[in-house]
Amino acid sequence: MNLRALGGSALAAIIIAASALALPSTAQAAVSDNGPVGWDTYRKLDQLPELTHSRTEQFSSFARDGSNGDGFSGAFSCLRQDASGCVIAEDSGAGEVQSLWFTQVFNGNTGNMTATGWIKIELDGRVILQRSLQELVDGKEGAPFAHPLVANADQSSGGVYVKVPMPYRSSMRITTQNNPNFYHVTYRDLASADGVTTFDKSDKAEDVLAMLRASGTRDPKPAAPGATPANRTVTVPTGGKATLAQLTGSGSINSLRLKLPAHNNNLRLRITFDGRTTVDSPVGEFFGSALSQAAVRSLMFAMSADGWHSSWWPMPYRSSAQVELVNPGPAVQVTSEISSAPRAWTGTEGHFGTQSKGARTKAGEDWYFADVAGSGKFVGVTHTMRGRTPGRYYLEGDERVRVDSSLAPSLHGTGTEDFYESGWYFDRGEFSNPFNGNPRHLVGRDGCVHECDGVYRLMLGDAVGFGSALRFGIEHGQQNDFDADYASTAYLYTRPEVATKRTDAIDAGDAVSRSAHGWTEAGGGQSPLSAQYEGDDDDVVLRDDVRSSTSPVSFKISVKGAALLRRTSDQNAPARADVLVDGVPVGTWVQPLRNGTSRWLEDSFTLPATAKSQITVTLRPQGTWTAAQYQVDSLVPAFADTAAPSAPAQVRTVGTKVHSIGLEWSPAADNVGADSYRVYGYRAGGAETLVGTTRVPQFRDGALKPGETWSYRVAAVDASGNEGARSAVVSGKVRGSNVSDVDGDGRDDVLTFTRGDAADVYAATSTGSGFTGNGVKWHDHFAVGAEIPMSGDFDGDGRADVVTFTKGDGRVYVSLSDGTKFVQDAWMWHGLFAPGTEVPLVGDFNGDGRDDIATFTRGDSADVFVALSNGRSFVGTGWKWHDHFAAGTETPVAGDINGDGRDDIVTFTGGAAYAALSTGASFEGDGVRWHDNLPGKPELGDVDGDGRDDVVLFSGGQVTVARSTGTSFGTASVWHGHFAVGDEVPGVADFTGDGKADIVTYTRGTAADVYVATSTGTAFAGDGVKWHDWFAAGSELPRPSV
Repeated sequence: MNLRALGGSALAAIIIAASALALPSTAQAAVSDNGPVGWDTYRKLDQLPELTHSRTEQFSSFARDGSNGDGFSGAFSCLRQDASGCVIAEDSGAGEVQSLWFTQVFNGNTGNMTATGWIKIELDGRVILQRSLQELVDGKEGAPFAHPLVANADQSSGGVYVKVPMPYRSSMRITTQNNPNFYHVTYRDLASADGVTTFDKSDKAEDVLAMLRASGTRDPKPAAPGATPANRTVTVPTGGKATLAQLTGSGSINSLRLKLPAHNNNLRLRITFDGRTTVDSPVGEFFGSALSQAAVRSLMFAMSADGWHSSWWPMPYRSSAQVELVNPGPAVQVTSEISSAPRAWTGTEGHFGTQSKGARTKAGEDWYFADVAGSGKFVGVTHTMRGRTPGRYYLEGDERVRVDSSLAPSLHGTGTEDFYESGWYFDRGEFSNPFNGNPRHLVGRDGCVHECDGVYRLMLGDAVGFGSALRFGIEHGQQNDFDADYASTAYLYTRPEVATKRTDAIDAGDAVSRSAHGWTEAGGGQSPLSAQYEGDDDDVVLRDDVRSSTSPVSFKISVKGAALLRRTSDQNAPARADVLVDGVPVGTWVQPLRNGTSRWLEDSFTLPATAKSQITVTLRPQGTWTAAQYQVDSLVPAFADTAAPSAPAQVRTVGTKVHSIGLEWSPAADNVGADSYRVYGYRAGGAETLVGTTRVPQFRDGALKPGETWSYRVAAVDASGNEGARSAVVSGKVRGSNVSDVDGDGRDDVLTFTRGDAADVYAATSTGSGFTGNGVKWHDHFAVGAEIPMSGDFDGDGRADVVTFTKGDGRVYVSLSDGTKFVQDAWMWHGLFAPGTEVPLVGDFNGDGRDDIATFTRGDSADVFVALSNGRSFVGTGWKWHDHFAAGTETPVAGDINGDGRDDIVTFTGGAAYAALSTGASFEGDGVRWHDNLPGKPELGDVDGDGRDDVVLFSGGQVTVARSTGTSFGTASVWHGHFAVGDEVPGVADFTGDGKADIVTYTRGTAADVYVATSTGTAFAGDGVKWHDWFAAGSELPRPSV
C-alpha cells in the first residue's frame, strides 16, 4: 500500500478511525501459537486442521529483474557471497526449515549438485550439518536424512530436495560452498520460541520414515478412538447425486475412499461441514490425477490400478457433515468407505475445503490455485496443464503467493516443475512421492492434443497460513504468455472469519503521522522512491517517501495482544535492526534481501503478546534502516469482518493520457486492511459503470478513443468483500499519440532534416488540410553528418521535440520545442546509447507522458535497452528491457498496441510479426506471435481511433492495415491501392487531429511534394491530395517516416 502520503490531517483522521474500531465483544477461542513443530508435524497429522499464527516464507533464486533468468547464471542465487560461501537463506527469531530444493547441471547431468559442493546448515549459532549436497540428497548422511525425506534427481525427476523439519529458537543460516543456481528454501516463522527445541539429527525419526515409505497405502494419522466405518455402494444417476454419508455430532472424517469402475473426472465430490459446502471438486483431480488413471501414492491421497481412490485428510466438524457425489455425466456405480470418529470442536481449527477450477489461461494473468478470504492455511494442490500449442513451455511459470493482502509475495519460485520440487521439465519421467509427483504426462494421446501434465504437491509442514486473505498463483509460461487449459484443486483448512486486526498505521514519510505516534530519531532523512513490487505487479510503478536512518528510531503503536509489525521499505540493500519493546530487547529484525529493480518490499516482525494497549517500539539499526509505512496487525481471536474501508483520498490522474487515463490515490484505511480497489468510470454524458479492479492504489483505463473525457471514482474493498464509499470524482481527456506535433495544437506536423554540414531543420505545421510554411527553419545546426534524427515529446509539455543519435560515439542530443522553434543546441541527454549499427527508436515506454528512447542490438545478441526521460535527460545506461527480440536483420518498431498508454515493441521478420508488451519496466513476452504474415515496410499508428496502435504496411504502392485487437493483429486488408510509389518515403501520424492516424508520402528529389491520405477509420481517403509542394527536397530526411 504505497503511494505518496496523505495530507497530515487527512492521514491522522484515517489512522485514528482505524485504531478506534472496536474489537468484537463475543469471546472466541484464541488461535494456536505454533501448532506441531519438528517431527510432531508428521507424528500428529491429526492436528493438521489447527490454525496457527506461524508464517511460511521462502528464499529462492528467482530473477529479481522480472526475467526468466531464475538460476541459469546464478546472478540471483546468493543473498551474499564471501569467503564463507554462498548464503542462500537467513532468518532471526524462532522458526523451522521445512523444504530445501535445488537443481543445476554438472557435466551435462541435470539435477546433479556436485558443483555446488557442501551445504552448511546453522541453527541457533551452531552447525548442525555440513556435507556434500549431492551426498546429502543421495541419502549418504543416513536417517533422518533418508529417502523419502531426501531425494536425488532420479527420485524426484530432475530436482533434489530435503524435507527434514529443522526447528530453531533464535536464528537460521544456510550456506553452500558454491553457487547452486536454482534453489528454494521454504521455512516457517513461528509465533514464539515457547516449546521449540532446536533440531537434533540424533533423532533418526525412523517412525516418520516408515510412515512416509508407506504413503498411498494407509492412513498416516494416529489411530482415532471410536472410529466408525460407513460403507456403501450406490449408483449415481445421470444429472443426479447420491449421499455417501450423513454425520451428526462433533467429529472428524478421517478416511474417505471411493472405488470407481474407471477413471472419472466428471463426477464431483461435494462435502458440507456445519451447513457450509467447502469441497466441490472433480473426483479424479481430488485424488491426484485428472488426466487419467495413474499410480498416485501421496501421503494424504492415493489412486490405485484397482480403481480405489483414497483420501486421508482430517476433516473435523462441529455438528454435522455430509458427503455427496454429483454426476453431470452417465450413471456410475460407486463403492464408498468413509471412516469418522468423535472429535471435540475447540474453535482453533478450520474446516477442510478445496478450491477447484478449470479454464483457459489468460495472457498476462497468473493462474490462481486459491483466492480466498478469511483465515486458514493452504496445504497442497493438484494441478492439470494442457498446452494449446506444442511443447511444455507452460512449465516456465513461477509461483507467487501473497498473504493478508500484502503486495509483496511471501513465496516467489523459479518455475512450475521447480514448485513441484522436480526439474528440467520432469526429465526423469512420471513419478509419485509422498509430497510431490508428476504421475501423468501425456503427449498426443488419451484426449491430450499436444502435451499435458498432471502434478501435485503437499505443503504440510510448509503450509501457507493466512489471517485475512490468500492469493496463491502461478504463471503459465515465462511471462504468463503460454496459451493452455489449466485446472487445479487446492486443499485448504479455512474459516470465513479473519484473525488479524489493523490496530495502527504509521506513514513514515509524513511529519503529522510521525508526530501522532511519538516518533523520535536522530539525524533521519527521507527521499521519494518510484519503484515496483516483485511478482505479478512488477509492471506498476508506485511512489512514496522513504524514511532512512542509521540511528535508533522509536514510536508508539496500538496493539491487541501479539502483533505483526509490517514494514514497507526499500530493498535496494539488506537491512538489520535490533528490536526493543518498552525498552526490553525482543529480537533482531533481519532482512537479507536485495533488489535494485523492483525495490518495494513488505516484511514483518512478530511482536510478543502484551496486556498493554499501547507499546513503544525502538529499532536500533545495524547500518541503514528504511521505511515508508508501518502497519500493525494484531493477532486476535477470529471475528466476522463487517466494517468497510474508508474512501480512497487524493485520487488524481497521472502519466500520459495517450489512449488511456491513469489514476493513483492514497491507500484506504480498514480494520483489517484494504485488499483491492474498484474503479468506476463514465464517459461524458454516460452512466457510471465498473471499469476495472486493482490490488494496488493505481489503475490505468486503456484503449480509449482520443478526444473523449472520462470521469472516475474509486472504492476500496477488503478481503471479506466489504466495499467502502466511493471517492471524489476526477476527470481526464484522452488524446492521441504525439508523433510530430511541434506546436502542440493536437495535429501532427512534418519535419525535414538536411543533415550533412548544413544540419538545418525545417518544419511545416498542419492546418488539418495542408502543411503551412515554406522554408521555416526551426534549427540551424542539428543532426549533422549521417546522424539519425527523430521526433517525440521528451519533456512532456505536449509539443514534439527532436532527438538525434550520433551513432559513432553513442551520444544523444535533444532540442526542445517552444512552439515556434527548437531551442537548444548540442544539449546532450545521454553519453552512450545506440552506438554503431544498433537501431534506435522513440516511445513513451513507461507511460509517464514523456517519450523515452530504446535501442535494438539485433544480430545474434538481440538485446533491447531503454533509457527513460526525466524531462531533462535520458536516464539509465544499459537498462536491458528484453534479452531476445528483433534478432538478425528484423525490423523493430514501437507503438502502443494494447492501448494501455505505454509504447510496446513489435518486430517484423518479413513475414510473421512478434510483440513484447511494456510493463513500464521491461518488455514482456518472448516470441509472442501477433500475426503470421505481414510483409512490407512497417509502421504503427491508431488508424481506426480505438485507442490501440495498428500495423500499417507500405509495399509496391499499396498500403495494407492489420488492426490491433489488444492481443494480436487482425486480418490484413488493403486501405489504399496507390500511395508511396517508387522510392517515395512514407510515414504515419494524425495530421487532422481527429484521433485517427493518417499516412503521408514525400516524393523528395526535385519535385519535393508531400501527399497525405486521411483515415476514415476503415480506409485511407484521397489519391494525390497534395499537402505541400516544396518540402524535404533532394536527399533530406523527413519525419515522420518509415
